[in-house]
Amino acid sequence: MFLPENIDLAYSERYNLSIRLLPNGFSFCMYCPGDPTIFHFQETGLSAKLSYIDNIKKLIFDLGFFSQAFNQVRVIVVSPSYTLAPEVYFEKKRVEELFRFNFHEAKGVVLTDNTPGNDLRTLFNIDEEVYSFLSRNLWNPAFHHHSSLLTQLFISQRDDETGKCCFADFHDNYVTIISFSGKQLLSINTFQAIDPYEAIYFIASVWEKLGFDQSRDRLILSGDTDSQKATVDMLRKLIRQVEYLELSPKVILTEKQKSTLPTDILAGLCV
Repeated sequence: MFLPENIDLAYSERYNLSIRLLPNGFSFCMYCPGDPTIFHFQETGLSAKLSYIDNIKKLIFDLGFFSQAFNQVRVIVVSPSYTLAPEVYFEKKRVEELFRFNFHEAKGVVLTDNTPGNDLRTLFNIDEEVYSFLSRNLWNPAFHHHSSLLTQLFISQRDDETGKCCFADFHDNYVTIISFSGKQLLSINTFQAIDPYEAIYFIASVWEKLGFDQSRDRLILSGDTDSQKATVDMLRKLIRQVEYLELSPKVILTEKQKSTLPTDILAGLCV
Protein backbone atom coordinates (compact mmCIF):
# COMPACT_ATOMS: atom_id res chain seq x y z
CA MET A 1 0.00 0.00 0.00
CA PHE A 2 1.38 3.39 -0.98
CA LEU A 3 0.18 6.83 0.11
CA PRO A 4 -0.17 9.68 -2.41
CA GLU A 5 2.67 12.17 -2.64
CA ASN A 6 0.64 15.02 -1.10
CA ILE A 7 0.45 13.20 2.27
CA ASP A 8 3.57 13.94 4.31
CA LEU A 9 3.59 11.83 7.45
CA ALA A 10 6.42 13.91 8.88
CA TYR A 11 3.46 16.12 9.81
CA SER A 12 1.03 13.37 10.78
CA GLU A 13 -0.68 15.66 13.30
CA ARG A 14 -2.32 17.46 10.36
CA TYR A 15 -4.32 14.41 9.28
CA ASN A 16 -7.36 12.49 10.47
CA LEU A 17 -7.16 8.70 10.22
CA SER A 18 -10.16 6.36 10.10
CA ILE A 19 -9.76 2.58 10.17
CA ARG A 20 -12.76 0.48 9.16
CA LEU A 21 -13.00 -3.10 10.45
CA LEU A 22 -15.13 -5.70 8.67
CA PRO A 23 -15.51 -9.40 9.51
CA ASN A 24 -13.51 -10.17 6.35
CA GLY A 25 -11.87 -6.90 5.39
CA PHE A 26 -9.88 -3.85 6.43
CA SER A 27 -9.79 -0.34 5.03
CA PHE A 28 -8.57 3.08 6.07
CA CYS A 29 -8.89 6.66 4.96
CA MET A 30 -6.72 9.67 5.65
CA TYR A 31 -7.51 13.31 5.04
CA CYS A 32 -6.46 16.79 6.12
CA PRO A 33 -9.20 18.94 7.70
CA GLY A 34 -7.37 22.08 6.56
CA ASP A 35 -6.81 21.03 2.94
CA PRO A 36 -9.75 19.62 0.91
CA THR A 37 -7.41 18.36 -1.82
CA ILE A 38 -5.88 15.75 0.49
CA PHE A 39 -7.82 12.49 0.75
CA HIS A 40 -6.88 8.85 0.46
CA PHE A 41 -8.94 5.67 0.90
CA GLN A 42 -7.60 2.15 0.63
CA GLU A 43 -9.05 -1.28 1.39
CA THR A 44 -7.79 -4.84 1.45
CA GLY A 45 -9.12 -8.31 2.09
CA LEU A 46 -7.80 -10.53 4.85
CA SER A 47 -5.74 -13.66 4.35
CA ALA A 48 -7.56 -16.94 4.95
CA LYS A 49 -4.24 -18.37 6.16
CA LEU A 50 -4.13 -16.07 9.19
CA SER A 51 -6.46 -15.49 12.11
CA TYR A 52 -8.36 -12.20 12.26
CA ILE A 53 -6.06 -10.71 14.89
CA ASP A 54 -2.93 -11.85 13.02
CA ASN A 55 -4.25 -10.21 9.85
CA ILE A 56 -4.76 -6.93 11.72
CA LYS A 57 -1.32 -7.10 13.34
CA LYS A 58 0.35 -7.81 10.00
CA LEU A 59 -1.34 -4.84 8.34
CA ILE A 60 -0.52 -2.44 11.16
CA PHE A 61 3.11 -3.56 11.47
CA ASP A 62 3.79 -3.91 7.71
CA LEU A 63 2.51 -0.44 6.89
CA GLY A 64 4.18 1.10 9.91
CA PHE A 65 2.54 4.54 9.95
CA PHE A 66 -0.67 3.81 11.87
CA SER A 67 0.96 4.37 15.27
CA GLN A 68 1.96 7.95 14.49
CA ALA A 69 0.41 10.92 16.28
CA PHE A 70 -2.53 11.88 14.05
CA ASN A 71 -4.89 14.77 14.68
CA GLN A 72 -7.74 12.28 15.16
CA VAL A 73 -7.97 8.48 14.99
CA ARG A 74 -11.25 6.60 14.63
CA VAL A 75 -11.88 2.88 14.45
CA ILE A 76 -15.22 2.02 12.80
CA VAL A 77 -16.62 -1.43 13.58
CA VAL A 78 -18.99 -2.72 10.90
CA SER A 79 -21.24 -5.54 12.09
CA PRO A 80 -24.90 -6.49 12.56
CA SER A 81 -24.30 -7.22 16.26
CA TYR A 82 -25.41 -4.17 18.20
CA THR A 83 -28.28 -3.06 20.39
CA LEU A 84 -29.63 0.24 21.73
CA ALA A 85 -30.10 1.26 25.35
CA PRO A 86 -32.04 4.39 26.42
CA GLU A 87 -29.74 6.88 28.14
CA VAL A 88 -32.05 7.03 31.15
CA TYR A 89 -31.53 3.30 31.79
CA PHE A 90 -27.87 3.18 30.83
CA GLU A 91 -25.35 2.11 33.46
CA LYS A 92 -21.72 1.59 32.51
CA LYS A 93 -21.31 -1.33 34.92
CA ARG A 94 -24.23 -3.15 33.21
CA VAL A 95 -23.00 -2.75 29.62
CA GLU A 96 -22.20 -6.44 29.13
CA GLU A 97 -25.45 -7.53 30.75
CA LEU A 98 -27.49 -5.25 28.48
CA PHE A 99 -25.66 -6.35 25.33
CA ARG A 100 -25.78 -10.07 26.08
CA PHE A 101 -29.51 -9.88 26.76
CA ASN A 102 -29.86 -9.80 22.95
CA PHE A 103 -26.64 -11.57 21.94
CA HIS A 104 -26.24 -14.46 24.34
CA GLU A 105 -23.26 -16.13 22.66
CA ALA A 106 -21.39 -12.96 21.68
CA LYS A 107 -17.74 -12.80 22.67
CA GLY A 108 -15.24 -9.99 23.02
CA VAL A 109 -15.26 -6.55 24.61
CA VAL A 110 -18.56 -4.65 24.73
CA LEU A 111 -18.19 -0.96 23.85
CA THR A 112 -20.65 1.92 23.76
CA ASP A 113 -21.24 4.71 21.27
CA ASN A 114 -23.60 7.61 21.65
CA THR A 115 -25.22 9.67 18.91
CA PRO A 116 -25.60 13.43 19.43
CA GLY A 117 -29.24 14.35 18.91
CA ASN A 118 -30.88 11.33 20.54
CA ASP A 119 -31.04 9.79 24.00
CA LEU A 120 -29.81 6.32 23.09
CA ARG A 121 -26.53 4.46 23.48
CA THR A 122 -25.32 1.92 20.93
CA LEU A 123 -23.78 -1.18 22.49
CA PHE A 124 -21.54 -3.33 20.28
CA ASN A 125 -18.76 -5.85 20.63
CA ILE A 126 -15.29 -6.22 19.20
CA ASP A 127 -12.77 -9.04 19.47
CA GLU A 128 -10.87 -8.55 22.74
CA GLU A 129 -7.42 -9.10 21.22
CA VAL A 130 -8.15 -6.72 18.35
CA TYR A 131 -9.41 -4.04 20.75
CA SER A 132 -6.39 -4.42 23.03
CA PHE A 133 -3.92 -4.39 20.15
CA LEU A 134 -5.41 -1.33 18.45
CA SER A 135 -5.72 0.54 21.75
CA ARG A 136 -1.99 0.03 22.32
CA ASN A 137 -0.78 0.70 18.79
CA LEU A 138 -2.94 3.62 17.65
CA TRP A 139 -2.74 7.20 18.87
CA ASN A 140 -5.68 7.66 21.28
CA PRO A 141 -8.26 5.89 19.08
CA ALA A 142 -12.01 6.43 19.42
CA PHE A 143 -14.09 3.33 18.64
CA HIS A 144 -17.42 3.76 16.84
CA HIS A 145 -20.06 1.47 15.44
CA HIS A 146 -21.04 2.12 11.84
CA SER A 147 -24.72 2.37 12.78
CA SER A 148 -24.08 5.28 15.16
CA LEU A 149 -22.31 7.27 12.46
CA LEU A 150 -25.15 6.59 10.02
CA THR A 151 -27.78 7.56 12.61
CA GLN A 152 -26.02 10.85 13.34
CA LEU A 153 -25.78 11.59 9.61
CA PHE A 154 -29.42 10.77 8.92
CA ILE A 155 -30.62 12.85 11.89
CA SER A 156 -28.80 15.83 10.37
CA GLN A 157 -30.70 15.26 7.12
CA ARG A 158 -34.10 15.48 8.80
CA ASP A 159 -34.00 19.25 9.55
CA ASP A 160 -37.52 20.27 10.63
CA GLU A 161 -39.37 17.45 8.87
CA THR A 162 -42.26 15.92 10.80
CA GLY A 163 -43.31 12.98 8.62
CA LYS A 164 -42.00 9.44 8.62
CA CYS A 165 -38.85 8.63 6.70
CA CYS A 166 -36.77 5.48 6.19
CA PHE A 167 -33.08 5.41 5.23
CA ALA A 168 -31.57 2.26 3.70
CA ASP A 169 -27.80 2.15 3.38
CA PHE A 170 -26.21 -0.61 1.26
CA HIS A 171 -22.73 -1.62 2.33
CA ASP A 172 -20.48 -4.68 2.57
CA ASN A 173 -23.25 -7.16 1.63
CA TYR A 174 -25.45 -5.64 4.34
CA VAL A 175 -28.33 -3.19 4.41
CA THR A 176 -28.68 -0.90 7.42
CA ILE A 177 -32.25 0.40 7.77
CA ILE A 178 -32.91 3.41 9.99
CA SER A 179 -36.41 4.82 10.41
CA PHE A 180 -37.61 8.12 11.84
CA SER A 181 -40.79 9.98 12.67
CA GLY A 182 -39.63 13.56 12.52
CA LYS A 183 -36.27 13.40 14.29
CA GLN A 184 -37.40 10.62 16.62
CA LEU A 185 -35.63 7.35 15.92
CA LEU A 186 -38.13 4.53 15.42
CA SER A 187 -35.89 1.59 14.58
CA ILE A 188 -32.46 0.62 13.38
CA ASN A 189 -31.25 -2.76 12.15
CA THR A 190 -28.48 -4.19 9.98
CA PHE A 191 -29.26 -7.26 7.89
CA GLN A 192 -27.17 -9.37 5.59
CA ALA A 193 -28.51 -8.74 2.10
CA ILE A 194 -26.54 -10.43 -0.67
CA ASP A 195 -29.59 -11.23 -2.81
CA PRO A 196 -31.81 -8.29 -3.99
CA TYR A 197 -34.90 -10.01 -2.61
CA GLU A 198 -33.35 -10.09 0.87
CA ALA A 199 -32.99 -6.31 0.98
CA ILE A 200 -36.50 -5.79 -0.37
CA TYR A 201 -37.95 -8.20 2.19
CA PHE A 202 -36.26 -6.45 5.12
CA ILE A 203 -37.18 -2.94 3.96
CA ALA A 204 -40.79 -3.94 3.26
CA SER A 205 -41.02 -5.65 6.66
CA VAL A 206 -39.84 -2.49 8.45
CA TRP A 207 -42.38 -0.40 6.55
CA GLU A 208 -45.21 -2.78 7.40
CA LYS A 209 -44.36 -3.09 11.11
CA LEU A 210 -43.97 0.67 11.58
CA GLY A 211 -47.07 1.59 9.60
CA PHE A 212 -45.34 3.55 6.84
CA ASP A 213 -47.52 4.89 4.02
CA GLN A 214 -46.10 3.72 0.67
CA SER A 215 -47.65 6.64 -1.20
CA ARG A 216 -46.65 9.42 1.22
CA ASP A 217 -43.61 8.49 3.35
CA ARG A 218 -40.09 8.61 1.94
CA LEU A 219 -37.45 5.95 1.41
CA ILE A 220 -33.96 7.42 1.03
CA LEU A 221 -31.19 5.21 -0.33
CA SER A 222 -27.45 5.56 0.23
CA GLY A 223 -24.25 3.56 -0.03
CA ASP A 224 -23.44 1.16 -2.83
CA THR A 225 -26.64 1.76 -4.80
CA ASP A 226 -24.91 1.30 -8.17
CA SER A 227 -24.69 -2.44 -7.51
CA GLN A 228 -28.30 -2.55 -6.31
CA LYS A 229 -30.11 -1.61 -9.55
CA ALA A 230 -32.44 -4.63 -9.43
CA THR A 231 -33.29 -3.88 -5.81
CA VAL A 232 -33.96 -0.20 -6.50
CA ASP A 233 -36.15 -0.99 -9.51
CA MET A 234 -38.32 -3.31 -7.40
CA LEU A 235 -38.52 -0.84 -4.53
CA ARG A 236 -39.77 1.86 -6.90
CA LYS A 237 -42.66 -0.44 -7.82
CA LEU A 238 -43.60 -0.78 -4.14
CA ILE A 239 -42.92 2.72 -2.81
CA ARG A 240 -43.78 5.98 -4.56
CA GLN A 241 -41.20 8.29 -2.98
CA VAL A 242 -37.79 6.65 -3.40
CA GLU A 243 -34.88 9.09 -3.33
CA TYR A 244 -31.10 9.09 -3.10
CA LEU A 245 -29.17 10.70 -0.25
CA GLU A 246 -27.19 13.75 -1.35
CA LEU A 247 -24.08 14.59 0.65
CA SER A 248 -21.58 17.44 0.50
CA PRO A 249 -18.17 16.22 1.68
CA LYS A 250 -15.66 18.88 2.64
CA VAL A 251 -12.89 17.17 0.68
CA ILE A 252 -12.51 16.88 -3.08
CA LEU A 253 -13.63 13.45 -4.28
CA THR A 254 -13.97 11.88 -7.70
CA GLU A 255 -17.43 10.86 -8.88
CA LYS A 256 -16.43 7.24 -8.42
CA GLN A 257 -15.36 7.88 -4.83
CA LYS A 258 -18.66 9.64 -4.10
CA SER A 259 -20.62 6.62 -5.30
CA THR A 260 -18.44 3.85 -3.83
CA LEU A 261 -17.08 5.11 -0.50
CA PRO A 262 -18.94 3.70 2.53
CA THR A 263 -21.52 6.16 3.84
CA ASP A 264 -20.10 6.00 7.37
CA ILE A 265 -16.78 7.25 5.94
CA LEU A 266 -18.53 9.98 3.92
CA ALA A 267 -20.38 11.05 7.07
CA GLY A 268 -17.08 11.96 8.71
CA LEU A 269 -16.09 14.02 5.68
CA CYS A 270 -19.21 16.19 5.88
CA VAL A 271 -18.56 17.69 9.32
